[in-house]
Amino acid sequence: MTLDQFRSAFQTGGFRTVNVVASGGLFFVTGAPRHGERVTLATTRGKQERGFRDPAKAIAVLYEIGVRKVEVDTSAWSPEQALVEGRRRPDTAERQRRAHEAAVHDAWFRAEVEQSLREADAPDADWVSNEDAKTLSGDRHARWRAQAARSE
Repeated sequence: MTLDQFRSAFQTGGFRTVNVVASGGLFFVTGAPRHGERVTLATTRGKQERGFRDPAKAIAVLYEIGVRKVEVDTSAWSPEQALVEGRRRPDTAERQRRAHEAAVHDAWFRAEVEQSLREADAPDADWVSNEDAKTLSGDRHARWRAQAARSE
């Protein structure tokens, strides 16, 4: 069952119990339905069982859908196998860190642009003509060249 299916089944009272069951180095979420055989939470596309390396994450997912009582079975857990299975995508953390930094920078940049637009639209804004800007820029450029020449 996908998460949406599992959520719907739980919320309609379709499970007698919900469990987090260890197998090797992973933990799986299962539900014992009122009728039929036990079902296991699957990946988003429902093609394979969803395994969690951390049982706390599995419990957190269940908590989000409203499950407040969970039975945990660690009898088939293998800490050694958990270490071997490890992270399959070590680049994920780095990619997420970069995405977060980009989002923070984007928010800062957008705030700066908004502030600049407010200042430009203010009635008391000081405007510099293009000719004056070129003159100021030329003066600065000449000072930088002179300073660079002295430091060499």
